Amino acid sequence: MQNNLRGFSPYGFSIIVKFGGSLMRDIATCKKAICQLEELASKGHRILIVPGGGIPDKAIEAIDAKHPLEPFTAHHACALAQDQTGYLLADRAFSTKLVACSAFSECKALVQQGMIPVLLPSRVLFTMDPVEWSWEITSDAVAAWIAWVTLTPRLVILTDVDGVYRGAATEDQSALIEIIKAQDLADLGHTSIDVCAASFMAQRGISGVVVNGAHPERLAGWLEGKRVRATTITVGASNNVTVPIAKESRDV
Repeated sequence: MQNNLRGFSPYGFSIIVKFGGSLMRDIATCKKAICQLEELASKGHRILIVPGGGIPDKAIEAIDAKHPLEPFTAHHACALAQDQTGYLLADRAFSTKLVACSAFSECKALVQQGMIPVLLPSRVLFTMDPVEWSWEITSDAVAAWIAWVTLTPRLVILTDVDGVYRGAATEDQSALIEIIKAQDLADLGHTSIDVCAASFMAQRGISGVVVNGAHPERLAGWLEGKRVRATTITVGASNNVTVPIAKESRDV
């Protein structure tokens, strides 16, 4: 995805990172992941972070489970939960390069300065209203949509597992899928990435990776073209073939 249209300036992001809210359950892990992102930015990678809903989102889900909320309430509350996670990630208690911002123009300016913008997505979501007010849509899908809107070539889902597993068998390391086409991933249903995000990636030609934020060095390796323990999502015609990663792999 590149922008070569006369009169339309590129945003300039090279990677969209969906920073899973689950990583905030362990502050040490969270800081380690942020440190790696800052190191990547210092090496020239132009990163835009889209925060997950994290702890605030889980609280909203718990309320909805006992007292079903109207779609309007749930959608808007969850978008604001992403904002709250974003503010925390950008606090100096966690980072030196991350800056919270609400507009693409701010993000564009910050990345040109070598900083890492953290998009607080509620304003964009409320203004453009691009996604359904449904629990099927998560911050994964929002991040995929932002990658498409900004013509960013790669999407990273930074989460608390090593990648996508066949049958959701996260305890079975041999079930980890190393490479999968976006459409095949969508056909699996909801995994460590939501089905709406996978389907959107397939339709819009967005490639990416699902990687464990507890091992952020794997992201650096993946960007260098190395084989790492993660799930790479490719685009193109579906062939219904997934490749499990071997147990004895000594890669990162």
